[in-house]
Amino acid sequence: MRKWTKSEQRLLTVLGIAVFLMGSFYLISYLLDISSGLTLKISDLEASANTDQIWLREKQFWLDRKQWIDQKQPRVATGTVPQSELLQSLTASAQNHKLTIQEQSFADAKSTPEYKAVAVRLKVTGTLEDVVRWLVDIQQPEKFQAVTNLSLKSQEKPPAVDLELEVARWYSPHA
Repeated sequence: MRKWTKSEQRLLTVLGIAVFLMGSFYLISYLLDISSGLTLKISDLEASANTDQIWLREKQFWLDRKQWIDQKQPRVATGTVPQSELLQSLTASAQNHKLTIQEQSFADAKSTPEYKAVAVRLKVTGTLEDVVRWLVDIQQPEKFQAVTNLSLKSQEKPPAVDLELEVARWYSPHA
């Protein structure tokens, strides 16, 4: 093999430096991608740890709420129809608040591992004050029921109103 000339040696050196620089560039780029991915993972873990710390600080608060729900949430008694029970409760309450029930019907029931929900639809008429008092009365936390749909229309002679609503009650999934 013959000896390389100075220009060939320079070209080989430039080629070696160029290959080294390109390899270094790709290696640095790869390492920076890994670093940014790890930084993102670390920030996600820190955020998760902060959230977990908040939950741990509020643990007793949520345990107290769970205990209250376990004690107070109504259960479906055997041999009863929860929708009928809800409807009877709402009609009696509406009559106590001087409201007139125009229509009543059952809505679809829903069952999950956490609760069983039943709902009824009502159309009632009465004064605005009586309607508001009734709505406050039926949505007390201890009753585990709430208005899930509401339409309020004023009659020709205020303060009389027509109210269409759907009320749901949540029962414990355990009998």
